[in-house]
Order: sequence, then C-alpha cells, then structure tokens
Amino acid sequence: MSAEGRASSWDSDEKATIGRCEGHRATSQAGRIYLEAVVDRYLWLPGTPSRVSGIDRRLMGTLYERGVPLVVVHAALLLGAARRLFRAEGAPPLPRIRTLHYFLPLIEEVLEHPPASGYVEYLERKLLPWADAKAEKAGWLKSK
Repeated sequence: MSAEGRASSWDSDEKATIGRCEGHRATSQAGRIYLEAVVDRYLWLPGTPSRVSGIDRRLMGTLYERGVPLVVVHAALLLGAARRLFRAEGAPPLPRIRTLHYFLPLIEEVLEHPPASGYVEYLERKLLPWADAKAEKAGWLKSK
C-alpha cells in the first residue's frame, strides 16, 4: 500500500466510535472525514501506535472544532515523524510516540511557519518505506 491510501486497520468498535468524540461535535460528515483522515495519517506514520486511543480521538475532535486545517495536521505529523526518524547518526533511539498530543507543538509550528511548497510531499516520499514496513508488520499490507 502507498502513502496515497492504506486499508483501514480499525476494528468495528473503532469504526463505530470515530465520530463520537466525547464533548465534541465532530459528528457531521465533514467531521467524520476529518477524523478519519487524521487517524489514517497518524496510524500510517512510523513510530506511532497501531491504534488510536479515546484521548487521541477527543484531541482530533478538538482540532476539528478549532478549525485546524487538515493540511496543517498532515504536515505536522509528517514533520514530527521525519525529525524523529532522520536524526543524527549515533543519536540514541527515541521511545515510540504514544499519543497524538506529541504533535501539538508541531501543529502550532506549522500554523505559524508553513513548510515550503513541495516539502510535505517530499517528507511523505521519504517516510514511505518505513510506513509501509509498519503496515506490513501490522498486517495492513501484504508482502510483495
């Protein structure tokens, strides 16, 4: 599977709860699309969990309600994953990302200083081999 699309890895419970962000109104069609897009990108990234938590779903609802554009969230997720993955050689490994909250400072950074044109697509291409390896390991992607 490529960066353009990954088969959904959610179980039926996760699919049923995607639009029910407690205390949030991201239950419209647009809200569900937004949440699904964030979940897909977040789970696709190397170093992130293979499931989203209720806390992550609530944060996604908050981002939607704040009107944070999906392209900003997408860019922040890619930027954060790339910075972690492509660190200086010999740097000690970092622990896995456990929550979407890790990316909040990066979302603010991207809102204040949007990346140059084409940079997000570049990061996506760079992360693709690691994301596909994660997907294969999780059973989302069949071996070639």
